[in-house]
Amino acid sequence: MMALESPIHVPVLLQEVLDHLVLPPAARVLDLTLGLGGHAEALLAKADAETRYLGVDRDPEARARALQRLGSDARLTIMGCAYEDLWDEPQFLAWQVAQAPGGFDAILADLGVSTLQLRTPERGFSFRDAGPLDMRMDPEHGLPARAWIAEQTDESLANAIYQYGEERASRPIARAILRALHEDRLETTRDLARAVYTVIPREPAKRKGHSDPATRTFQAIRIAVNGELDRLAASLEAAVAHLRPGGRLAVISFHSLEDRIVKQTLRRLAGVYDGPGRTSPVVLPKLVKLVHPGGIAPSEAEAAVNPPSRSARLRVAERLL
Repeated sequence: MMALESPIHVPVLLQEVLDHLVLPPAARVLDLTLGLGGHAEALLAKADAETRYLGVDRDPEARARALQRLGSDARLTIMGCAYEDLWDEPQFLAWQVAQAPGGFDAILADLGVSTLQLRTPERGFSFRDAGPLDMRMDPEHGLPARAWIAEQTDESLANAIYQYGEERASRPIARAILRALHEDRLETTRDLARAVYTVIPREPAKRKGHSDPATRTFQAIRIAVNGELDRLAASLEAAVAHLRPGGRLAVISFHSLEDRIVKQTLRRLAGVYDGPGRTSPVVLPKLVKLVHPGGIAPSEAEAAVNPPSRSARLRVAERLL
């Protein structure tokens, strides 16, 4: 493990999270994506001494840095786990029985890749620096990106790039990536980006002010490698089930695929039917009410000082039953 330096970390939509996750005395808080602990630090700062805060993260490096930052706070417990797998984990179930038998007052999920992961070349999330083709949020489990790519066909890789990256040129990009793999030219993140540039040249896109052509493909492969969307809806349903009446779930998403799942799931849990035959709507149980149904975007001021926040959206639901 690398030395634990203090990276620049600015929690996204921090004030909005603080405004909408109002903690009662002796609050019970579940942070499904602890990361470097920025949101946790701020929430604990306004919580009382009887509050108990459970922070969960699959990334051991993130947990180590959060422990370094917050470990002296006896109210905090840190658990290593993917949030999708949390609900049946014996350690979580034992903690909940002991500390939160009535459920949680606040649950937070800050989805997607973290600044720490993007800024650590050895993790292989970014093409800005050369690094191994890994992209795993938990580097101790699962297939690295290169091994995952090696298992794909032209069709399956193109489908993943189209579905998770919304990339129109997914088919030629998939062929270019697999060609580079078979010719032993796919070892680093830069190699993957170069394969994309053979289909969509970088310089013309840059001159037009567009995002880097490799961005969508990297997003798609990262999502596929980590299974980020596979159980998101089910996890949101489980989170709502673990809320006390009046408790709130706050979810921050960073791209349209995540936000679409979050929006649709929370609307369904709020009793809103969006399926076919809406002229004769299906009656759904109303478990939550939506707070700011359109979601909350960062202010212009935040977007200016913290560019990664620009695509973020916060959605909040309050448990009714």
